[in-house]
Amino acid sequence: MRVLKFGGTSVANAERFLRVADILESNARQGQVATVLSAPAKITNHLVAMIEKTIGGQDALPNISDAERIFSDLLAGLASAQPGFPLARLKMVVEQEFAQIKHVCMVSACWVSARTASTPR
Repeated sequence: MRVLKFGGTSVANAERFLRVADILESNARQGQVATVLSAPAKITNHLVAMIEKTIGGQDALPNISDAERIFSDLLAGLASAQPGFPLARLKMVVEQEFAQIKHVCMVSACWVSARTASTPR
């Protein structure tokens, strides 16, 4: 069995994502393949920035919006290249995930703010 891992720039846009699909399809014809997909380019950096900004009492929304746009662009590109691509369903999944991220950042920011306010100086 072969294990193939892709992430970063190799899945950064629809064209590259489809290239990965071709590589996987080709390898699957030759035998069993396990696949690991990690975050598209810039997503990990945005996630780290979201955490750091939230802990630091800063606004993480620009990073959340940028990350959401990266996924939205990726899905739109895949939909235009692949007839029958389930765009609406996958957009809903991405929207739900980012709603959860926004909620976690908001709750965490409130906790950090309350903790900072109650800390004696």
